[in-house]
Amino acid sequence: MTYVGVKKLRSMGNRTLNEIARSVKEGRIQKNYTQQELATMAGISLRSIQRIENAEVLPRAYTLKALAGHLNIPLARQKAFTKVEGHRLTSAQKIILSVSAGILIFLLAGAYVFQSPTFPETAFEAFLYIAALVCIYMAVMLVIWR
Repeated sequence: MTYVGVKKLRSMGNRTLNEIARSVKEGRIQKNYTQQELATMAGISLRSIQRIENAEVLPRAYTLKALAGHLNIPLARQKAFTKVEGHRLTSAQKIILSVSAGILIFLLAGAYVFQSPTFPETAFEAFLYIAALVCIYMAVMLVIWR
């Protein structure tokens, strides 16, 4: 799950952040847990619990699942949580990132080659260098297009 800024989330008119904050706080109070007790049980920092309950951050899916498990939040109340997990890049954004990453890798690779008067000394070194660049670019593409 990617982070969505609080201002952006609120400007979209999405009540998800406030729904999550209210659900966590109500669930904690119903169970008679302090924020520190909930943080310890869920394996989350106290400050994170405070920021979630004050609707200052959009928690990750893992954090939400841990909190929901300890607070026994019914599935009907978890519907707000599913909205958080659905934030993805659009195809246009992915294409822009893909092209930008390729250009950046090409420029950085060129800068490395031009700064060294002796690299690559052999064709074998040149092919290994190109193969490493292709692997890096493929890894970046896997992350972008997953």
